[in-house]
Amino acid sequence: MPPATGAVAYAAAADSPPAAGTVLLGRYELGGLLGRGASAKVYLARDLLTGRSVAIKSFPNPRAAGANAAGAGDRPVAIEREAGILRRLRHRHVVRLHEILATRKKVHFVLDLAAGGELFSLVDASGRMTEDLARHYFRQLVSAVRYCHARGVYHRDIKPENLLLDEAGALMVADFGLGAVATATDGSSLLRHTMCGTPAYVAPEILSRKGYEPAKVDIWSCGVVLFVLAAGYLPFNDASLVNMYRKIYAGRFRCPGWFSPALRDLLRRVLDPDPSARFDADGIVAHPWFRHGASDEELGRLMHGGGEQEEAWFGPAETKADEDDREPTAFDILSFSPGSDLSALFVGAGKERVFVGEPAAAVLARVEAAGRKGGYRVRKDGKRAGGGPVYVEDEEGGGGVVAKVSVFRLADAVSVVEVVKGDGADAALFWTELLEPAVKPPAVS
Repeated sequence: MPPATGAVAYAAAADSPPAAGTVLLGRYELGGLLGRGASAKVYLARDLLTGRSVAIKSFPNPRAAGANAAGAGDRPVAIEREAGILRRLRHRHVVRLHEILATRKKVHFVLDLAAGGELFSLVDASGRMTEDLARHYFRQLVSAVRYCHARGVYHRDIKPENLLLDEAGALMVADFGLGAVATATDGSSLLRHTMCGTPAYVAPEILSRKGYEPAKVDIWSCGVVLFVLAAGYLPFNDASLVNMYRKIYAGRFRCPGWFSPALRDLLRRVLDPDPSARFDADGIVAHPWFRHGASDEELGRLMHGGGEQEEAWFGPAETKADEDDREPTAFDILSFSPGSDLSALFVGAGKERVFVGEPAAAVLARVEAAGRKGGYRVRKDGKRAGGGPVYVEDEEGGGGVVAKVSVFRLADAVSVVEVVKGDGADAALFWTELLEPAVKPPAVS
């Protein structure tokens, strides 16, 4: 008898990279590799019981011996959080988690198969969609996001790569690995401080490090997606990452000439840099561009999405998460961990970038103090007032650069600290023990 939904099946067999035709725990026959991420691989599979095609997302088991080795520190939190989030969601336009399978070395999520590939496969030769087609898929995206918010779930990494299509061509929101869950007792979302998301799609309030409402962050990302679908390019883009962040922080973008006036108006309300003035999901649903060409009945069915919401689609969104008296399942066991800091998404090769809400001089003073404490020579380049760069050099090792630290001002209260790390064990040790605590703001939840 197959495991019930929400259960975890265990096997004692050792794990090795699966080959096509491998049968996983006597239930799923694996096919080819569909994709891979930083910590997981996704395989095509066939359910031997039903004949249905599914996707299996495989992670290293965070409870296995050696799972906490270097580079694996975020895995337990990410897997457990994603499992807990997906357990809450049953919606037509959200990828569904059917069950979890586990062996000594691997954890496998059995998910809906996105047989239609990525949403971007539907763009025309010009690299964009017609406005009507963009509206069709944007409606499905908003339906999914509104439902998630009603269930106390926030995606925090909405981007085209996470928007897939099923075999019928319907949109499915995928990959909740960076998701968050409402923690306030009244169901409202508390301010979050974790730096997460993808740079081109990140909301300006995330850059400020003053705290953000995750629901408003998702809405911003939806607006960027809509712009990309209809325009074929990003609203905020620049060869310089710092300049791109400046544009995002100021909400500075220009619509192409082929956008209708109604679409321009909606985008300005969704991509408003002031989160208190930005539309929420209900505001988007009520906008004339969103409603164009659809009856109330059609929009009502779409907003319900086949999910478990009981309120009318046009009413206030439900905010209280499920609280039931069932026995705990493996999902509950896997979903106890809080969120983690994912600032590494903004890290380039050999570099660290940190957003701070303090003057450049204060950061660089701590950097200089850290360098001297480590016994290094500290040299400040005075060409750029207030922002460095500051060079930390190994005097005994022939003057090699251990670290170069620069501060770039985004706005009055927001700056980006960029650290270029030197090579070698000494530079790595200096970063870990002295420079990182000096550069990064005090930890917040």
